[in-house]
Amino acid sequence: MNYKTPVLGRRTFLKQASIVGLTLPAFQILALSGCAQQAKSGTQDSIAALSTPPGVSWKAVVVSDKEPGEPLIVSGIVYAPDGITPVEGIALHIHQTDATGHYSTSGGENRNTRINGWMRTNAEGRYEFRTIKPASYPGRRFPAHIHVYLSGPSYPEYWTDDFLFDDDPLVTTQERQRVPASGNFSHILKLERDSEGILRGRRDFKLERCSRNCTGR
Repeated sequence: MNYKTPVLGRRTFLKQASIVGLTLPAFQILALSGCAQQAKSGTQDSIAALSTPPGVSWKAVVVSDKEPGEPLIVSGIVYAPDGITPVEGIALHIHQTDATGHYSTSGGENRNTRINGWMRTNAEGRYEFRTIKPASYPGRRFPAHIHVYLSGPSYPEYWTDDFLFDDDPLVTTQERQRVPASGNFSHILKLERDSEGILRGRRDFKLERCSRNCTGR
């Protein structure tokens, strides 16, 4: 089993990565600007920007209704860096563990794990995906999470803070203190059940611009 990047806020993770340096796997070293550097060779191939499939909708159904686990729908709006202007045509790629905390690999390793999906924001900047609530890694102290990457015109692909869940006891106090007044921009989702018993959560994004060491898609 190949586990992914430890679940930390992206900036917290990058700070710690700068301390431990070469003890981290190569695929975990990301640009400090917030945009993942293009992979060049070797182990870094695993984080190379993926090409967005054609015809991607703003809504994605990531798993079938037969997938074990609690059904979950996540939605939101992607805004320009001003946090006000919705942006059309932004691609989101998500991947996650299954209900047992494992990355099923019928589709390949790393970001091509079985439970993964693409969306592209509509004219109102909206996205939505239906999946199941993931489980945390067995025997480890990382909270359950969903990885997410964003990209679009003028926004080379970058990794941002994972989706976490407010009711997860493994979410640390330090992590919660980072987002006390973030509102819908918080990466820690407060889930509610709708009339059909499906968990729902919202997260909006403010796009980040590359400041250095970034290459276009």
